[in-house]
Amino acid sequence: MPKRLLNLLYTDTGRDTSIVFIGTLMNVVAGGLFFIFVPRLLGPANYGLFSVVISTCIMVAAIANFGLDTGILRFAKKENTLLGFAFKSYLLLGLATAVLGFIAAPYIAQLLGYIEVTALLRIGFIGVIFILLTNFFVAALQSRGEFKKASIVNISSNLSRLLILAIAYYFFTVNLTFLTALFFLITAVSVVIGAVYQPISFKKTTQNKKEFFKYNFWIASALIISSVPFDSFILLKLAGPVATGLYAAPFKILTFAYQFGGNFTRVLSSRYSSFDTADKAIKFSKKSLAFPLVFSAGLAFLVLLAPFITILFGENFGPAIPVMRILSVGFIFFFISTIPSSIILYYLGKSNVSFWITVIRYLVFIILLITLVPRLQAIGGAWAFTITELISLVLMSAYAIYKLQAK
Repeated sequence: MPKRLLNLLYTDTGRDTSIVFIGTLMNVVAGGLFFIFVPRLLGPANYGLFSVVISTCIMVAAIANFGLDTGILRFAKKENTLLGFAFKSYLLLGLATAVLGFIAAPYIAQLLGYIEVTALLRIGFIGVIFILLTNFFVAALQSRGEFKKASIVNISSNLSRLLILAIAYYFFTVNLTFLTALFFLITAVSVVIGAVYQPISFKKTTQNKKEFFKYNFWIASALIISSVPFDSFILLKLAGPVATGLYAAPFKILTFAYQFGGNFTRVLSSRYSSFDTADKAIKFSKKSLAFPLVFSAGLAFLVLLAPFITILFGENFGPAIPVMRILSVGFIFFFISTIPSSIILYYLGKSNVSFWITVIRYLVFIILLITLVPRLQAIGGAWAFTITELISLVLMSAYAIYKLQAK
């Protein structure tokens, strides 16, 4: 087994995966340190509000993204002039989101039941512009196989955020408003670096725009559902800010699995898109499965390390220990699902199937949250997440295996 893994590292997929792994690890450490310090500075209640604001604005950014980055990964390698069109689309979507979000912020805050987060939401919506443009540059670089440069674009904002936090903590009083502004607006650094690495041609694209947006439509529809932080909203409504903070702290630490998983699927995307037979896709899937299995073993180890959460966040977060253990199992299911998910999206090209699986997944998630949170609080949210990820893995694997055998 070790020899097999070593041989895999010398393949193109292994090399790109290694670059992605190292880059994502550096990004996770820089971003993780920020989210270790913030709960200590704010405490469970304020951190609960902070996490809800972040979840809300990231949700809006994911919706405004309209699946364009996935479309870039699928089409831009064959059609480089698509990037100019995609950039203008991102800029227009970002500006529209910022304006509409600024106006809607008081109503969203009232819906959440915490009108004091209005100003924080407005800061976040302005930052959506920079988040979308960062997504564009990262996807554009990854579509060209420039995974190292794409990693640098991502890492730059997290390192800058950490550096400014350290300076501000030493010289000034750090509060909720400052931390919200720092989190969202620092992404402008990534935009600047991305623009240096990826010059944009605004020549008229020969890509069929109807085909491009048809593919993106289903991705965008799935993102609209999956980007809604149902867990944060339902926890805040049914259990309060303290339970939300106890759930959000370990969840935020474990979201490095989302980053690894998302970047790993981007390594897989160009390979699956190029296959013309099911046999090639099956052989490649068997080889690639080693990577998520190894990563999942690392996540399993975190189940044992869960008590260290009090060292990271302080004694107030002791009740989050069982939450982290349960969530770790859920993220194992998520990471394994990167293989069948990539088959569906990039080999089969069935973005509509991905959408309907997402619908089923989140219907189950919402039902479980409403059922479990009132009784189990933060632990109920963790169980809802883990059960939902298992169901999602089963559905995607069953469909991918069925279609591959049918071909």
